[in-house]
Amino acid sequence: MVYSANVPPTGASVSESPFVRDLDVIAMMADWEIMAAVTRGTNYIRDLCEKYLPQEPREDDTAYETRVDRSVLSPYTSRLIETAAGAILRKPIHIEGDDYWLELSENIDGLGSNINEYARRALVSSLTYGHSAVLVDYPAATAARNLAEERAMGRRPYFVHVDAPQIWGWRQADYTMPGSPLTQIRIHEYVTRPLNDFGEEQVEQMRVIYPGRYDLYTLGEDIVEFSQTGGFSLDEIPVVPIYSNRRGMLRSQPPLLDIANLNITHYQRQADLIHALHIAAMPTLVLEGWDDALSPASMGVNYAIAMTPGNKAYYVQADATSFGAQMEELQSLEGQMSTLGVTKLFGQKFVAESAEAKRIDQAQGNSVLSIISQELESALKQAFELAAKYVGIEPPEVRIDRDFDYYRLIGQDISVLSELNSNGKITDEMLLEILRRGEILPDDTNIQEEAAKVVQPEPEPVAPVVVNENPVD
Repeated sequence: MVYSANVPPTGASVSESPFVRDLDVIAMMADWEIMAAVTRGTNYIRDLCEKYLPQEPREDDTAYETRVDRSVLSPYTSRLIETAAGAILRKPIHIEGDDYWLELSENIDGLGSNINEYARRALVSSLTYGHSAVLVDYPAATAARNLAEERAMGRRPYFVHVDAPQIWGWRQADYTMPGSPLTQIRIHEYVTRPLNDFGEEQVEQMRVIYPGRYDLYTLGEDIVEFSQTGGFSLDEIPVVPIYSNRRGMLRSQPPLLDIANLNITHYQRQADLIHALHIAAMPTLVLEGWDDALSPASMGVNYAIAMTPGNKAYYVQADATSFGAQMEELQSLEGQMSTLGVTKLFGQKFVAESAEAKRIDQAQGNSVLSIISQELESALKQAFELAAKYVGIEPPEVRIDRDFDYYRLIGQDISVLSELNSNGKITDEMLLEILRRGEILPDDTNIQEEAAKVVQPEPEPVAPVVVNENPVD
């Protein structure tokens, strides 16, 4: 992701072109560039070598290109993001409500992704850039039809994923109120469309969304073309942000930015070490008193050099200990990234500690993951509420488990729970829910259905009381 300058097309002023970023967006771009560099892989950061691996003052172009080609980015930041997203979505998202939503959640984006796959993709983007967004769209109707006819035609709401760098600007109803609703949002996108019989062309366009309608602009070589306009049935903008480190309305900061900076430093030091080791690992043959112009020396195991008396031949190689400092620096950076990343999200240490200390650390880590999980759950609820307004069906309940650790109940725990259930202290539903969360029952167990199938024991017959009708005085 290489960001172009914030300059409108030729002949258009800043106030006339939608292809211009807001000041808040420009302020976040520097952090986005760093996160893109450490999450998009080795080839991407090599393309930005002039910024992240600059040429040394006395290094010629050939040596510099060789050093860049040997450089490799260690994916510490991206692996940490994937691990955090996997911990939050370790268990499936629970959708409870009308069967319509259960069917919709199996293909939530219209491309075959279920709600868990889509949420993971949105969460990874949010953890990378600080926030992402969900655009809840609905195909335009050609005629007034009821819900059954529209479902038969395949018309249905679907979620569109939006990365934070795609949002170039927005407007609010009242800038003095931080939570004021949006009145405009501009989403930048690239669209590939057919060209002639076999070709393709990529078009840069801006989707400007207002309450109840949208406008589409296409960017040509030096002009902005108004492509189309359309409407939708909602009187609000159907965009829901997913925050991982909120700073305001559609403003955030990447939560792992400090680790990303360490990752870039590690990439630079590792590139220098790999290049130096490649050169230093090849010893150089020195021939004293040898005239190479008269008799060129040949190298190899099948050759011998005849030396005149008084001349010498020997190899010169670098002392391996000279690279110790660079290795120690790399190990220090790796330790900092591991410790900072794991303790920041999970609160775990790689040293021996008491069980109580581990519980405290895990509680702290869970609190960080829990906040992000709550943001994701809240965003999905809002997205389903928007989808419900499109179709006129009661929105479903959305729940994400906060159990980020794999902890399986042991036999003693189950015995105690069963006894509490037998004594009427907890219901069957509560018992089954605890067993599900304790990794005893499958995650997709329907608690209500299973509880309804539980056969209650028949009460023991009570012996009738015999009354003596002729008592003895």
